[in-house]
Amino acid sequence: MHVERKITFCRICEATCGLQVDVADNRIVDIKPDPEHVVSKGYACVKGTRYASTQHSPDRLLNPIKRIGNEWQDITWDQAIREIASKLNELIATHGPQTFGHFVGSAGGANVLAPMFRGALYSGVGSQRMYGTGTCDTMNKFRVNEDMYGSPMRLAHPDVGNTDFMLILGANPAVSGNTLYHLPRAAQRLGAIPKRGGRVVFVNPRRVESAVAGEHLFIRPDTDIYFLAAFVNEMIRIGSVDQERVDCFMSNFDDLAKTVQAWTPERQAEVTGISADTLRELVRSHDEAAGAALYMATGVNQGRSGTLCFWLLECINAISGNLDHRGGTLMGQGLVDMAKQVTDDPQMMTSYDRDDDFPTVSGQQPSGMLADDILSGQVTALIVEASNPLLACSNPDGRLDEALASVELLISIDLFRNEVGDLANYVLPATSWMERPEIPYALQSLAGCCPTPYMIYADPVLEPPPGVRHEWWMYTRLADEMGVTLFKNKALSGLAKTAARVAYRPVGKLLPGPELLIDGMLKSGGLPGRKKMTKHHPHGLLLAENHGGNFLGTDRVLTPDGKVDLAPHRYIATFDEQVERLFESEKRNTDRIKLIGIRQMRRMNTSSSNSPNLVRETTNYAYLSIQDADRLDVVNDDIIEVESESGKIEIPVRVTAEMMPRTIAIPQCWGHKNARGLRHAAKHPGVNSNLLAGDGPDNIEKLSGMSHLSGILIDVRKRA
Repeated sequence: MHVERKITFCRICEATCGLQVDVADNRIVDIKPDPEHVVSKGYACVKGTRYASTQHSPDRLLNPIKRIGNEWQDITWDQAIREIASKLNELIATHGPQTFGHFVGSAGGANVLAPMFRGALYSGVGSQRMYGTGTCDTMNKFRVNEDMYGSPMRLAHPDVGNTDFMLILGANPAVSGNTLYHLPRAAQRLGAIPKRGGRVVFVNPRRVESAVAGEHLFIRPDTDIYFLAAFVNEMIRIGSVDQERVDCFMSNFDDLAKTVQAWTPERQAEVTGISADTLRELVRSHDEAAGAALYMATGVNQGRSGTLCFWLLECINAISGNLDHRGGTLMGQGLVDMAKQVTDDPQMMTSYDRDDDFPTVSGQQPSGMLADDILSGQVTALIVEASNPLLACSNPDGRLDEALASVELLISIDLFRNEVGDLANYVLPATSWMERPEIPYALQSLAGCCPTPYMIYADPVLEPPPGVRHEWWMYTRLADEMGVTLFKNKALSGLAKTAARVAYRPVGKLLPGPELLIDGMLKSGGLPGRKKMTKHHPHGLLLAENHGGNFLGTDRVLTPDGKVDLAPHRYIATFDEQVERLFESEKRNTDRIKLIGIRQMRRMNTSSSNSPNLVRETTNYAYLSIQDADRLDVVNDDIIEVESESGKIEIPVRVTAEMMPRTIAIPQCWGHKNARGLRHAAKHPGVNSNLLAGDGPDNIEKLSGMSHLSGILIDVRKRA
């Protein structure tokens, strides 16, 4: 057996660590971290190094399948494309283009080419009915970026290698990587800050694994808005504002100051559990640091005020003088200025094209409205790509199951027939990331969200199975069969369609394909093309270090007046309307338990669930504090009933000192009891905690369309 070593990088999360993959006969023999990768430097987590059991799973789909009644039948690609296109045209002719929806999962973000062709198809059809898991975890950040900086893709990231003070809310980067910026070896790199005399503080209802790199403070779930408002107010009180910088580069500071003036350290302490003295000490420490950065992630994003929280956090970074400052937060520069480009794309900029006052943000409508939109007849055809929304999204009483089962045309694009696939009319098998040419996530490659700027390109490690297709091909072939013009350009559309028609024929191997787009991206950034990158820089190429000073006062600030907007009017109005009201609710419910999610090293959302080398426990657990366990009279492995306004589950307990009292943590994206196409996952089903989360208008954050998935009030009791 001849074994060949190939160099690539992982695409399971945004850390995109370098990997060495040993291959024989088009099968993975072994996966190891790449010690020569220019950033990850020999680190990779277990999800990447054990990916072979997913790649070569006996459950993987190798041909398109069609559901006829309760039976599944292999069909050809020609039949699948022809039948799907015909039904889509029929439904669009009857109901209009908005009847044709799309739902994409986080794995879709790792596929650089697919979004281009997906967006071109839906734009050509005239549909803005795009949903995704972004409204379950990060869309609040894109909304704030657009309103403060002028583009959803103008994302600041912490200058981790140079900061002296870092405050991290609702994140656990040592386990889950980081959201919206690239930081492999997170625990090591965050741990280096205290070693050089700096400070790292994690603020979280659970003492997360990452806290070994610094300090930890408990905070009551979904009260971060009060902590951050008081932080801003205290900064202003002690004069910790770089007023010269604010006056020169920012607007509406007085409106910001007026909005937070009622929130003192003492007042926030009434609900957060963080004392006034502790908050004041944090503000002083932040003020004294030569460079400081605040960062927040999913645990805060998923609360009732995720957009307002991120707005205040970005305001802290900005008014302190740390935005665009070495050791603070920086604006990277990618291969192209994607942030500028998307301002001309109506699909990507915030719009209010729905009839319910919820926005479409960065191309995504609220996932929490998907069931309503289907059951009301607004969406009759849906493609679900690289996702399992039945487990990833709020799904009270199985409403989303009911909705998806009622769609006239449901298509799943995936590696497997998951729970959504079981309800679908067609399941189309896609390539894995081991089978695609790639550069890293667009947020790294095109927006430059990298504390250590670099670029890497990887050829496919494996040839895809003969019956499997790339997503760009699927969308292009559908457009061809439907008679849709792609990219609003007949010539470009014709080239793409011709490339798709011949891609899987013998002549296709002799002709250039869409990978030329990746070549063009690299070269447009002044870098070598694919072949030279593969030959001369297989482990990545370090780029010029970002020292800051390249954003404020430049044409990269894309707001109408060229200044950072510290007080977008919708935010001020929303703050005034809801924050006091929610504060009174918090005080009334001080003694009730709140639900939060939890990340696990061996799982990435639902995508790892069918891997025998990763998932070994048959269930997830509810993690309770020692105090709550004593009060409820439960011990490890006891079964508890957890009930919210939206649903009830039963789940076994784990008692731990890592939990804040009156808080329960349950890992999300379990619950594979109906996974007929995922045999390993079906034997290790666990419990779907999102059955406790409500959907519909009352459970969605108005500014970003984010679902309320964290900080949910619940009742807990020992099962009789």
